[in-house]
Amino acid sequence: MSEWSLPPGHGGRWILACAAGSGVGLALAAVWNALLLPVMAPGLVGVLVPLLQAVGGAVLGACLGAAQGAALRHAYPDLPLGAWIVATAVAGYLTALVINLVQGGLVQQVGSMPIELFVLMGAALKGVVAGLLYGQAQGRVLDRVVRERASWTRVVMVGFMLGALLGSMRWLVGPASMTPVSLVLGGLVGGALEGLALGIVTAGAFRFMPPRGAPPAQP
Repeated sequence: MSEWSLPPGHGGRWILACAAGSGVGLALAAVWNALLLPVMAPGLVGVLVPLLQAVGGAVLGACLGAAQGAALRHAYPDLPLGAWIVATAVAGYLTALVINLVQGGLVQQVGSMPIELFVLMGAALKGVVAGLLYGQAQGRVLDRVVRERASWTRVVMVGFMLGALLGSMRWLVGPASMTPVSLVLGGLVGGALEGLALGIVTAGAFRFMPPRGAPPAQP
């Protein structure tokens, strides 16, 4: 048995942080893409479109990273909060960029496939890409403070995939309004659902991630 035990309430703090950070982050990302970007760059075309749209992913990542980092500091006081936020924001930007590029190609095929299949494919894509990028980026920061980080990338991938599937349900239930206000509100609710799934799936992983300096497991 390991002598490492998490501080009381860590699981609840982590889940709440993931839900709150993702909800606020996705809502702010919608503000960027639906309100600010069209005003700042009207009629934008070409390669700059996905590059600038992906800024919303960085905003999401920064909000998620800040909330997660604050929760993690209770269990890992030596966690470099700035590095965690930057790593999560970079992962968010790259995730959004890849998804925008791939979905741009898929949109051209949407007429030849059921909308349900298109939405589910997009959710699966988001789960895999986000899991790989967030998992690897955050894992490198965790390596500074934990003795071993278990299967963090795989756990994060499962969490993001489940979250993306839950968040996409609103597109399967019926046609969603595309007004800026509804997109922001949808981002808040959808992001909170995605973050909730991510938090629940990943919360247990920290039991197997003792901090550096913790007593080693007993045989």
